[in-house]
Amino acid sequence: MLAFIKTAIYNVFLTSGHSSVVERLVANEKVEGSTPFARSKMMNNFLTSVFQKYIENKDIRNFKANFFYYFFFRILRKFLNKDIKVKIYNFLLFCSYKKNKMSYSIIRKCDFEDLKELNLIKNISEKKSTLIFDCGSNFGFYSLYLASLNESNKAIALEASPNTFKELQKNIKLNNFENITPYNLAITDKDNERISFFESLNDWESSLVESNFTNKKKINISSITLDTLGKNLDIENYHLVIKLDVEGFEMQVLDGAKNLLRNYSPLIILEFSVFIQKNEKFNYSYLSNFLLESDYLIYDTNYNQTSLEQVLEEIKNLPTNMYGVGNKFLIKKGSNIEKIIKNLENLL
Repeated sequence: MLAFIKTAIYNVFLTSGHSSVVERLVANEKVEGSTPFARSKMMNNFLTSVFQKYIENKDIRNFKANFFYYFFFRILRKFLNKDIKVKIYNFLLFCSYKKNKMSYSIIRKCDFEDLKELNLIKNISEKKSTLIFDCGSNFGFYSLYLASLNESNKAIALEASPNTFKELQKNIKLNNFENITPYNLAITDKDNERISFFESLNDWESSLVESNFTNKKKINISSITLDTLGKNLDIENYHLVIKLDVEGFEMQVLDGAKNLLRNYSPLIILEFSVFIQKNEKFNYSYLSNFLLESDYLIYDTNYNQTSLEQVLEEIKNLPTNMYGVGNKFLIKKGSNIEKIIKNLENLL
């Protein structure tokens, strides 16, 4: 096994000029002038470089179902000690080497999971320039993807966690995208409030309302509504998309976007979770009224129309270790976006 690993490393990093050093490190032999700690750090640095070199300039999706990649990654993942620069679609990402970061899943699975959502966004963008409010953007995949499709597209990326926001900023800078505007703010139904925010050890769990996880810390974050953010934007010339993944605060976000919803009939990509139904006011009863009053319909990620009752039944039947059933699409009845999704439904 060790011989196989050595051979793989040499083949991947043949031109590095460090093969003799690595051979001694792998064999746990002393490298001149180093301590055991330094040798360990040198080994980790080198193996991280090996992995980076292996995937460099290749779309990470090309490694999906590649036995050698998964074996190689499984061996090296314990030694990785810095973020990995990854190409996916036609943009770049810094993917974390830490399992508690959402971006880690890109190098673990060699893809981003929300493929039907991306496909719908792509089809919308092909018809007309598109603007997305990416609420709960995390490391920014939705915003980066839309921005990469067309320079005329725009993304407003909103992330409440200060630490995760830094990752978002790094990814925007990595691609030199000028059509993404990031905000480190909480999106709610009120402007200019200081709201408690619970940062989780796992960055996908951090929430304004839910603290039933391994907390890192509790902080206060400034709030803003989507209506306020949209006041000075030229939305008339865009299809509008609102992506909501804010761990139980989704209905408050909709309540603070009444003007946008009334004037532009956006596509709403909504993560359905148990957290929403825990809220006394902004719960699924609120959503039911919204759907009725605004003439909105629910479509699943197979582009088929469904109902709130069916979705709630899915949530009811969730295993105890799961808290959500994934994304659904909220679409204005008779809108151009409904025509697009119906066409996609017919193509399946």
